[in-house]
Amino acid sequence: MLDPRAIARSQLPVALARWLSCLLALACLVTTTIVLGGCPKTAPAWPEHDGFNDHTFARIEDRAHFTAHAATGVTGAAALKFVILDFGEPKTQQIRYLDARFYEFHDQWYWFRLLNDQPVPGSRERPVSGHSFASIEQIVEWVRTDKTVPPLGMRMIDGRLYSDYFYEIAVRRDRRVLGIGTIVHTPARTGEHPRDELWGFELEYSDKVDQPTLELFFATLRGSLAPEIGDNLRFIARSPLQEQLVARLQSRAHPLAKQLTSYAELAIPGEIEVYNPGLIAGRLRKLPTDPEQAAKVLTEGNAGVIWMMRSVPDELPAAAGLLTAVPQTPLAHVNLLARNRGIPNAYVGGLMEDAHLDQLSRVHAPVVLLAQQNGELTLEPIDEADYARWRGLARRRQPTLSRVDPRTLPYVVDLDREDAARVPELRGVIGGKAAGFVVLRAAGATMPDRPLAITTRAYAEHLEPLRPLIADVLRDPDFTQDARARYLLLEGRKAFNERFASPTDQAWANEFVGAHPATKAKRDAIANLLVRDGIKRAIRDQPVGGEAHAQIEAALRAHFGGFAASQGLRFRSSSTVEDVEGFSGAGLYDSNTGFLQANAQADEKERKKTFAWAMQKTWASYWSWEAFEERELAGIDHLAGDMAVLVHARFEDHFERSNGVLTFTLDLSADREGAKQGLPGPRASMEVDVQRGALSVTNPPPEHIGVLPEVDRLVQAEPGQAARIERVQRAGKPSEVSANDAYVLDDAALVGLFDEALKIAQRWLEIENQSSPVARARGRVTLDIEFRELGAGWPMLANGVTSSSRMIIKQVRSLDPGVPAGAEHLLTQPLPRDLLLFADRIEKRSCRGTHTHVDLLELWTDPMATPSLGHARTPFLARVRLQARGLEGGLREFDLDHLGFAEVVHPNMELGGPWGVELVLNERAANMEGVGLDRLEARDGLLRVSFEGRLLSEEGAACGVEVLYASPDGFLRSLIGP
Repeated sequence: MLDPRAIARSQLPVALARWLSCLLALACLVTTTIVLGGCPKTAPAWPEHDGFNDHTFARIEDRAHFTAHAATGVTGAAALKFVILDFGEPKTQQIRYLDARFYEFHDQWYWFRLLNDQPVPGSRERPVSGHSFASIEQIVEWVRTDKTVPPLGMRMIDGRLYSDYFYEIAVRRDRRVLGIGTIVHTPARTGEHPRDELWGFELEYSDKVDQPTLELFFATLRGSLAPEIGDNLRFIARSPLQEQLVARLQSRAHPLAKQLTSYAELAIPGEIEVYNPGLIAGRLRKLPTDPEQAAKVLTEGNAGVIWMMRSVPDELPAAAGLLTAVPQTPLAHVNLLARNRGIPNAYVGGLMEDAHLDQLSRVHAPVVLLAQQNGELTLEPIDEADYARWRGLARRRQPTLSRVDPRTLPYVVDLDREDAARVPELRGVIGGKAAGFVVLRAAGATMPDRPLAITTRAYAEHLEPLRPLIADVLRDPDFTQDARARYLLLEGRKAFNERFASPTDQAWANEFVGAHPATKAKRDAIANLLVRDGIKRAIRDQPVGGEAHAQIEAALRAHFGGFAASQGLRFRSSSTVEDVEGFSGAGLYDSNTGFLQANAQADEKERKKTFAWAMQKTWASYWSWEAFEERELAGIDHLAGDMAVLVHARFEDHFERSNGVLTFTLDLSADREGAKQGLPGPRASMEVDVQRGALSVTNPPPEHIGVLPEVDRLVQAEPGQAARIERVQRAGKPSEVSANDAYVLDDAALVGLFDEALKIAQRWLEIENQSSPVARARGRVTLDIEFRELGAGWPMLANGVTSSSRMIIKQVRSLDPGVPAGAEHLLTQPLPRDLLLFADRIEKRSCRGTHTHVDLLELWTDPMATPSLGHARTPFLARVRLQARGLEGGLREFDLDHLGFAEVVHPNMELGGPWGVELVLNERAANMEGVGLDRLEARDGLLRVSFEGRLLSEEGAACGVEVLYASPDGFLRSLIGP
């Protein structure tokens, strides 16, 4: 037989070589015998010389080639997707394997080509010109930020861009244009559940493949696979229809019969594979096998359901967790979606035949599901009371806002003159962002020159005439029940039209406006607001009050009058619902530029930007749709928050040498007196993302999304030690970065930034701890800090004096959570606040003997917290109260917190053993009047107290536990035991 690969290497024209290749491929499809036998293993070539790299290839050369491009799951299984173009057309059909390092879903290849102005044969959709995207992530971000409606008729589902049309022409049409599937490899396995190596391919769950089509898949795949793979290739049925086809062909002794199997046949009772770990509670429910019944069930509210599924569908319904009776592949849609949603997902062999689980699913019983990365899975029923309690714990705590009566405030505050001790109070006066500047000043950080804050008074006065109208609208069911109505009434019609451009949404908007005509504005709050074109427009259009305008303008001119006329002022949002404990509000509000001499600006567009214009636009951003929805989710009263404004010189782009953000964690836990409990991790660590020039790290424009920032990491193990620098990533486009490129920040700049961030974190902790007893003081904080490196000449001054270049710290906020819901009653206990914020469980353990009673307050930290707080396995002992009668010297009684402990040991608990504690008091506590002991040992069943090596008491004592607080996850873990 003539080898077309030899033809391709000869001097024949390329077209003739391709024609002969296609002819031979057609001959291979004539009979099943030829299909299964000696077909040439080749495929027509993709025109790769066109210069566009779509991250695909036409042939898998060998096992190593497959492994290099496949996605490998936690179980060792690997998967590689493929697309067959012009499916079933011998003259033009060709196969492309999709590099799993670049693609997760089949349709990503399709729209990656089209949106880069590259055709897809057989598609009616035209390529989109004008773009050059380097990655899937760039396109998704472009759609999220720039497109009100996704292009090419696509949809955004669970954060993934989805093309219905692609799957229509690939799966759902009787005459398909494309053929799609996945090559799967599972390695041989020994042990409890041995299994031979498997090379197979699977199709989409919804693919109603028939015999001729399956034969065509086999022929095409074997022609593009290395013999060691193609000769051992099997088809793995996924759906009931595919399983029926396999059964028919096997019953007829079809030549393919031995190459056919199903995931149901591969399942092994008792085998478990965890694809996405997690801990959740939910109601256990089986998905019906009948497609119509399943479709009906899936339309119901299923957010709290843990699904049991016989097979692996293409799409994941609303769910709290997922269990399948058959194995999944690394690129299975449901596995990718489960990971994106953060829900546990696992395969359990024999799942649907388990009588106990069947009974639980029939009554939709609540259960706890714990799927662990090590492959262990726990599923236990819980009662309705525990399920209700968990749901209550899982609700987010509403942040507490510190509101000050605005009428008592000045209009403007000079931040250079504020005392750092007032920072907690100032958050209700000038907002979290501006209050952070007071911390920066106290830490000696290099800040923007002469920052000023406009207090919440001006905003509150400005909003007062609108407050009754806004309050009425916020209560209206039309507003509360429809996100489109909220968008229209917050943002106005123009913004609505840009975001909701579809004919359906436009028809809804016209009907909504018609139901609230302007003639009803006097008695209809929504009609009144529609006349004003939304809350944001109403705030921008209403003039600033005379007294407020005059006083603010006078303060701005006195403060910034030395700046050049062309130097813009940045009016930055500083809401009281921003940078507060438990709610950062990052990115929710706007900042705007204004000028003291707007009429003197050379650019005509800048001449409208007076200080009042910029201030009002910043105020209005409090009522943006995104900010409103985020506050609503957190349960915040929108009218309880106020907007202050932080003002300083604008960072002019041409002065910016670099800009970036850093995360800084300072852990002083080991410095606490007596806190010698083995807390791990470095004392201080910093991770930096930085870009050259003015290109934003946090929000780059679409044309620069592919330009990666420089990423650096610094770690200081002990106080006074030099920070160790790790260079993680260079800045620039990945294809253009070389090892010789200079870093954006050299080592000296990074160390200087680290030292400055360290001072800020130390000062932050001092301010936070100033009103707390030492036993409740924080020992750890994580800060988010933004910085700019500015060249000489910024800010521009009227007298022409040029300032020197320097690194500016422009913002600081805490990234730590708030006090968890349900733990507020423990704020007076001697629990360090940083541990309380990350508490997983807090217990009071009481051990009672005949003569000796002891109560211990213990706290476990969240095992998922990063970096670890050190008490996920062994608790932090916060407080001990002891009463002992009949001892030498009479009654001995003390109540000590952790500051009195020299050593605390929990023997065996680190290895999962039973609870027990050995406590040694420090010398000061041991010699306090009325104590007279220095060592306490407690286990369930034994209490022993000693002083100066002499045993004072030893007796049996049973211990009981009262759970004072449990996080949602901690509560679930307590229900399923150790």
